[in-house]
Amino acid sequence: MRIPSAPARATAAAVVVLFAAVGCSGGGSGRAAPAPATSSPAPVTATPAADADTSDSVTKAPAFPDGEVVAQAANATGGREMDIKGGVGSGTLSVQVHCEGKGRLTVTVEPLGFNFPFDCVAGQVNTIDNETNMNGGSARPHTPGTVQVTATAGVRWAITVGRQG
Repeated sequence: MRIPSAPARATAAAVVVLFAAVGCSGGGSGRAAPAPATSSPAPVTATPAADADTSDSVTKAPAFPDGEVVAQAANATGGREMDIKGGVGSGTLSVQVHCEGKGRLTVTVEPLGFNFPFDCVAGQVNTIDNETNMNGGSARPHTPGTVQVTATAGVRWAITVGRQG
C-alpha cells in the first residue's frame, strides 16, 4: 500500500477544510450554504422617499434645533389639540408643519389668536414655517396655551411648535 506524501496530505486536508468552511456536506442536512463573497460592488438602488431624509416627511415631527420644543405630533390625521408646554408668554413661537394629501390644514394658537391655513397637495410633502412674536401680546408668561390643528380627510401631517427667547 502506498502512503501519500506530506504535500499530498496537506493538499487533501486543505480541500476538506475548504469544503467545511463553505458549508458543503454530503449529509443532506437541508441547510443552505452561505453565498460566496464577491468583490464586485452591490448595485445602487433608489431609496423611496419615505425612507429618505425625514426633514420633509410626515412620519416624523419636523426638527427644531434652536430653542425648546413645546408641542409636537407626527403621522397624524384629522384634528388634534395639544397643550403648549410651559404656556405662552414672551419670545418667539415657531410653528413648523409638514403635510401630505389633497386638502387643507389649519393651525390655531390660543390664546394668541394666531392662525393660518395651509393647502396640502396629493403625492408630495408640503412644508410651512410660521412664527409669531409673543412679546407685548395679551398673554403673560406661563399663560396656558394650546395649538389646534384641523385637517380635511386624506391629509396626513406632522408639526413641531418651538419657543425661542
